[in-house]
Amino acid sequence: MDGWDPTTGGACDVQNGGPCIIQFGAGTLNVTSMVLFSQGISFFIQSLLLPTIGSLADYGSHGPKILLWITLISCAAQIGFLGFSDQGWTWWIALIVGIVVYVTYGASLVFYAAIFPRLSLNDPKVRTARREGMPPAEYSALESITRNHYSTISTTWSNIGFLLISIILIGVFQGLANLWGTDANSLPNFSLSIASAVCGGFWLICAIPWFFLEKKRPGVPLPSNQNYMTQGWISTVKAFKECKRLPQTFWYLLGYFVLADAVNTTGQVVSAIQNQLVTFSGSLLTFFGLVQAIASIIGCLVFLYVQKYFNLKTKTMLQVSNVFTLLIPIWGCIGLGTQSIGFHDVREMWVYQVWFGIFTAPFYAYTQTVMSELIPQGKENMFFALFGIANKVSSFIGPTIIAAIINATNNQWSGFPICVFLQILPICIIWRVDMKKAALDIKMYEEEERQKKLAESLDGDSSGYKEEVHEPVERKFDNEKTEELY
Repeated sequence: MDGWDPTTGGACDVQNGGPCIIQFGAGTLNVTSMVLFSQGISFFIQSLLLPTIGSLADYGSHGPKILLWITLISCAAQIGFLGFSDQGWTWWIALIVGIVVYVTYGASLVFYAAIFPRLSLNDPKVRTARREGMPPAEYSALESITRNHYSTISTTWSNIGFLLISIILIGVFQGLANLWGTDANSLPNFSLSIASAVCGGFWLICAIPWFFLEKKRPGVPLPSNQNYMTQGWISTVKAFKECKRLPQTFWYLLGYFVLADAVNTTGQVVSAIQNQLVTFSGSLLTFFGLVQAIASIIGCLVFLYVQKYFNLKTKTMLQVSNVFTLLIPIWGCIGLGTQSIGFHDVREMWVYQVWFGIFTAPFYAYTQTVMSELIPQGKENMFFALFGIANKVSSFIGPTIIAAIINATNNQWSGFPICVFLQILPICIIWRVDMKKAALDIKMYEEEERQKKLAESLDGDSSGYKEEVHEPVERKFDNEKTEELY
């Protein structure tokens, strides 16, 4: 990249954490700020895109098709990095392509996350419990642990994929080093473009089986007086209107809104510092990824084992992950006052990969699981869309603010104090969420919706489609045919 150190006028001294700026329009911009701004733009686009296309997943049978196209676009954009050379002037084009990758990748995650509640509700053990009329308290506990299982195992498998691609990339970088007669840590920047293409191909190959083997469960028909482009926004507004009826759910969404911003922003700041410490060495960054993948697999499985062994609540496990994750920006704050520790040394980055993997990787699984426990049956898509929007909207606020701070101070560590505050606040908010009260609210909500639908049916109202509402859990299913949900 065409960057320089404003204090010397020469090349950027990334080894010692010196400032590095680039020409941006008529002015200049700190490189780390530019990266954070691009991340913020990506999340902002996602926050606008997801409500628009979300209804395509909720209604009819369009979901798999949309997910397929999102996957193809993202993979193509990753492979497209082969078109960029080491010429600095092309950085802004690569930035745009990178935003396309981030937007499509983030959109795909939301589509996959909405599948977890359906999988858990149709798990053989859960279906048997419904059919046999298991007591509500026992059923809720079974459904909760089943959701934890699916979410955590899914996160574990994603980290196994992370591990595999890291091993593949290590082989790729070593092969390129042999081909170009250089050390793996001294490869030109174009090697990163090759790595991006390999990642795109890996994702495409791994995604193909899902699109052939996925069990199709079409959504409900689109209301006759609505269209796909606006229905998602209408559902989002409807979800917000349920605030008074489901207060615990919305307290959690508020906490998650801030928490997702804090965790994502902290990770981006550390990543920017890390990239400069290793001078963007693709080989070393891949080894970092390898260590983090292994630690993430261990972390997810250990958290799941501890939860099952001690019969701990999902919210408890999430808060444990949150507290340990909070120590990351606290450590970064130390770097404001010293050049010795606080993410100033490559050795600290090795520790960070392990710490993040063991304690932060489970965060992604447990946030989804807690959310799923706070949603009435039949409303999963509507509330998970709101969950995804909260993630995306919050995740462009933090990077944008911290990017401005870093650009003003030319100090990459100046963003950590904000990250500390942003992580402490949601820990307090989530602590006040009463899961027992939430369960009662959900039960009352489901009964009210059932009575409302029954009244509409008795009135003979057939003027338009009414959103499907499932009956409370206590209902005993009469036969296998009606047992499968969605």
